[in-house]
Amino acid sequence: MRMRSRLAAPVADIQENMEEPGMQFRKSLAWAGAVAALTSLAAGAQADEYPERNVTMYIAYSPGGGTDVMARTMIPYLEKYLPGDGSIAVENKPGAGGEIGFTAIAVAGNDGYSIGMLNVPAVVTPLIQRDPNYDLSSFTMLGNVVSDPGSIVVRADSEFETLEDFVTYVRENPGKLPVGNSAVGGATHTALLRFLGMEDLEVTHVPFPGSAPSRTALLGGHVAASIMGLGEAGEYHKEGTLRILGTMAAERWDEVPDVPTFKELGYDIVAGSDRGMAAPAGIPDDVAAQLAEAVKKAVADPEFQEEARKQLLPLHYMDPDAQAAHIADTLEKMEVVWERTPWGQ
Repeated sequence: MRMRSRLAAPVADIQENMEEPGMQFRKSLAWAGAVAALTSLAAGAQADEYPERNVTMYIAYSPGGGTDVMARTMIPYLEKYLPGDGSIAVENKPGAGGEIGFTAIAVAGNDGYSIGMLNVPAVVTPLIQRDPNYDLSSFTMLGNVVSDPGSIVVRADSEFETLEDFVTYVRENPGKLPVGNSAVGGATHTALLRFLGMEDLEVTHVPFPGSAPSRTALLGGHVAASIMGLGEAGEYHKEGTLRILGTMAAERWDEVPDVPTFKELGYDIVAGSDRGMAAPAGIPDDVAAQLAEAVKKAVADPEFQEEARKQLLPLHYMDPDAQAAHIADTLEKMEVVWERTPWGQ
């Protein structure tokens, strides 16, 4: 009996082990389902709580410029429409026509806690000139916010009272007039190049690391004129310290209705700067969706729109897909400009 008893246990073990693979498979499926459910719940909880800590927003230009002012104005509204408790902190990275700041966005961590402003065409011009540490696939687009047409601006006491005065002087004095811009290859610089190329004109280009120092130089008399965004110069035009001779917009802007467009003055050009938001490529899809939705809601917020009106920010929302298509199209157009007038040489 003891012998049978000693043999019975192994037989039972063998029978149990014969059933284990099927049972283990079913148990594995059950555990996998439970883990997936818990992971899904955790991911949902994280998405609902984003951002849980501070988010860095990189700006490729100096404090006080058009991009910087727009971003700082918009931040409270982005925070309003993001569910988490984290704040958004600005870090200015000016220089190299915006390339330093754009690179900072591209190489930042893709955990969703680094975002930034993309300026067009400034973000694409380094791709034409050289081999920067990013390309368009380096970014997750989050939506365009502002489109600011290029404008030729002088001091209120300038001898140039009209755009025609400016053109006449430049035509008679090729290469002598110093004209400021916010960066070599940036939106204002390339807009001016397009206009000068159309009319076979030549000026002395004086680049600055952003629109604020360019405007300061103009106000101080260090340059005779500057090419600036309409929104960047509008406040100074209204108060009477600067005069906008003309803007490269499709039509006049209600906020400065006395400023004529280049088109109505006989120059067929529409050019300027688009300012939108982006994050590094590869951020979590749910975080990208949260950020894109926050951008959309912020631009549509009546309080933000009123602040934008007061600061003369020409709002122009594009969703991420439209923004990406616009940037790709701009790259193609700027390649044509480069072939005709290579701005980096």
